[in-house]
Amino acid sequence: MKMNYDCLNCTFSYGFELISKIKNSKGVSDDELFNKYKELLVDTLLQVDYSTDSSDLLKIFYDAFFKIFGEKDYFETEKTNTNSLFIEIYDDLLDFCMSSEDPLYSAFKLSLLGELFSHNSENSFGELEIEIQSFFKNKEISINDYESFKKDLENAKFLLFIHNYAGEIVFDKVFIKIIKEFKPDIIIHSALKSKPIYKCATSKDSEEIFLKEVSLPFESGSKYIGTHLELTNNTFKNIFDKADIIIAKGQQNFESLYQENLNKPIYFSFIVDCKSISNFFEVNKGALIFKKIESFAKLKNSF
Repeated sequence: MKMNYDCLNCTFSYGFELISKIKNSKGVSDDELFNKYKELLVDTLLQVDYSTDSSDLLKIFYDAFFKIFGEKDYFETEKTNTNSLFIEIYDDLLDFCMSSEDPLYSAFKLSLLGELFSHNSENSFGELEIEIQSFFKNKEISINDYESFKKDLENAKFLLFIHNYAGEIVFDKVFIKIIKEFKPDIIIHSALKSKPIYKCATSKDSEEIFLKEVSLPFESGSKYIGTHLELTNNTFKNIFDKADIIIAKGQQNFESLYQENLNKPIYFSFIVDCKSISNFFEVNKGALIFKKIESFAKLKNSF
């Protein structure tokens, strides 16, 4: 995806959230924080130009950030709280899906909406399940290749699920559980970040929600937002190659994987959160996307 000024604004919004976390910690003066943040912006901007791919921008930004501020899980408490909030209603979410007319579709849509729920969890006023059901009923999917997914699933033996955020993975767990209800013999691997990065799910998050009950969680080797194949470990590469179907959650996974030469269907499941992607798909910002892509050439020919 080609770079533009919106990409810079989006990237530095991550910086604003991270700086807020650091500002609330002890031992950092305002002037020190200001100078380090200025250094971060300069370091990032000096390494990018208009030819930089947008999926590489966050990698450049986080390398600069960790060099200046150090590596740690800046969202650890927030992620744990979100995981705890949603795992408490996991059984209720399963019941909701299984009692619906099409349990697999209901679980699929809950998984797609999971990012939205995880971002809005702090605004819940104790009626979380009612709010989730309201979003479920009222939020339309702008690009929906679910029927194609069902057909591909019929013949699949191995499925790779590339997860996105903590909290959101509870809804992915529901989806995986119901996939296995309908296709018990399928083997499902769950790819997680190898190091904490933003709110992305790690092995720690998978343990907090008992993800191993429904899939085979593993660390992908990825330590950035999105999934750059050249920066993953051999385990991920092998599973990626052997998988019959791949589900990749989150817009950053779309941006970093959609141009790969694929010989299998990959389903990108995400909420559009920037103008560039909304223009690319000709949808509004905030749209829900579940798009099947088998090759970049086919994608280009379809838009």
